[in-house]
Amino acid sequence: MKNLFWLVGGACAAVVGVLVWNSKSRPAVPELAHRLEDAWADHHTIA
Repeated sequence: MKNLFWLVGGACAAVVGVLVWNSKSRPAVPELAHRLEDAWADHHTIA
């Protein structure tokens, strides 16, 4: 039974670690909004 708790705890820790790692590797929301604004402006000025 103790091994089952360790297994569940380790799996939860791994999931939390992956979520934290992925959130740090993504750019912030304002940066994404700025990129979207630039891409939208480029799309409408080139054509």
